[in-house]
This record gives sequence, structure tokens and C-alpha cells, in this order.
Amino acid sequence: SASMAVPASCLANASSATICFERVLVSFVVLEFSVGLFNPVAGTLRSKYVPDNLQGAILNIFRLPLNAVVVAGTYATDVMPASQVFMLVSGCFFAAALIQSTMIASKKTKRD
Repeated sequence: SASMAVPASCLANASSATICFERVLVSFVVLEFSVGLFNPVAGTLRSKYVPDNLQGAILNIFRLPLNAVVVAGTYATDVMPASQVFMLVSGCFFAAALIQSTMIASKKTKRD
């Protein structure tokens, strides 16, 4: 869950009333670093828990909502100030971190 909570807090920090290029740049680099760490781990877990013959179908099921979020975020940059868009994206990352932490907690209770 830290892989999503760290970029969420960076983006929330970058969305202050005054947009500072350096803060936005550092937030972007931290976001890309976190996502870059997350993707190989997700691929490893996917290969471990999702059967090979179903991976394509399952990945395609999640592609449509992901693309809808990307389109909504891209549209938001045209109609909202940058600080509000940063807060919106930060909220999405916080929601992802919350979902990840609930999944981790449920796995620990199942194990006990």
C-alpha cells in the first residue's frame, strides 16, 4: 500500500494554492519511481495467483475502467485548475492505497 500512498501524498503536497514547478517535478519523479517499483511486483503476483490461460481475459476486464479513469483525468485538465486535478489524482492513489491495505489485512486474518 506504500506504493500508492507515497505518490498520493506527494501529489497532495504539489496541489497547494501556488503551483511551484520544482514541487510538481519532484512529485512526478516520486510518482514514476513508485509506479515503476509497483509494476514488476504486480506482474510477479499476477503470474503467481492468476492462471496463465485466464490472464489475458482478466487484464482486458480491468483495461476498460482504467482507460475511463485516464480519459476522465485528461478531460479534467481542460476544465479544472491544476491544483484540483492534482487533488483528484491524489484521491485516486489514496483510494488504491486503502484498497491494497484492506486486501493485505484480509489476507493476514485468513492466515491466522
